[in-house]
Amino acid sequence: MKKIVFDLLNNDNGEEQAILGAKRFLQENSDYFLILVGHEQLIKKHLSDYIDRIAIINNETIVHIESSPRDVLRTQNSMLEAFKQLNESNADGILSSGDSGSLITLSSLKVKRLLGIERPAFMPILPTTTDKKMLLIDAGANIEIKPEYLSQWAMIASEWYSILFGSKKPIVGQLNVGVEEYKGSEITKNAKNILKEVSKSANFVFNGYVEATNAINGDIDILVVDGYGGNVFLKTLEGTFIAFSKLLKNILLKNWKTKLAALILKRHLREFKQKFDYRNTGGAFIIGLEKIVVKAHGGSDELAFYNALNQIKIGIENNISTILNKKFKEADNED
Repeated sequence: MKKIVFDLLNNDNGEEQAILGAKRFLQENSDYFLILVGHEQLIKKHLSDYIDRIAIINNETIVHIESSPRDVLRTQNSMLEAFKQLNESNADGILSSGDSGSLITLSSLKVKRLLGIERPAFMPILPTTTDKKMLLIDAGANIEIKPEYLSQWAMIASEWYSILFGSKKPIVGQLNVGVEEYKGSEITKNAKNILKEVSKSANFVFNGYVEATNAINGDIDILVVDGYGGNVFLKTLEGTFIAFSKLLKNILLKNWKTKLAALILKRHLREFKQKFDYRNTGGAFIIGLEKIVVKAHGGSDELAFYNALNQIKIGIENNISTILNKKFKEADNED
């Protein structure tokens, strides 16, 4: 039976939403076992029917950071306990919606990195204006980077993309302030040169610089950038969708004619909303590690947590940890 560790605390909407997401996942996946870290009585209240497929670790302490993400190591909080369970139970993956800095710190300290990978990074799955999906990396884990990080992340992301979406040679673009060769910082330019060279023998095609205005038009499969630029891009995308949805709703409810138009377009509007709703993906992978780690959105509800668990399931059932470990060991041996 496959095992996932789930840190139920640390989310804006409360622990109950996380538990309900876990319940829905258990209902649909009889071959999965969940190790749940949180309030024991609340978990038992909702999941008494699944007691044979869960382990409950009572921990009611939410991680607090005072000066550094390493503060997460100073108390026996739920996130730290979850990583302890990941290793002691040899679980297949772990999910948390907790503080990003704490999660990336514990991921780096408690889970082995793939050989040849210097830093783990956040990798969410994003929609595009076509039917394709896009991987963004890094979405906020590494603010200051070395140029080599982008090529390492591109290599990992290309393997993920091939397994998840079937593309043999994913197209990688580098987010920049312009597509001209002379634009960007020295780190950006050096990273571009490394990506160009690495792509000659790697499992991806490097498509050069990409501007933010063209990033989700479906031309690229993987967008690489430092954590600062990636996080700004991601949050701008999320904020733009929310703002556009509100504006569109106000327009469609303006009078009886626009309400009639809304009724006619109801199915298409629902499809649009579902496509750009982060809850239908669930979270961001933390890549570069030997196990599957997913960071759920801080504002996750039942649907988002359910889909984040399904995201881990996809990684487990595609045997992605074993595949990546093997590939990067082989690459390290060749070097």
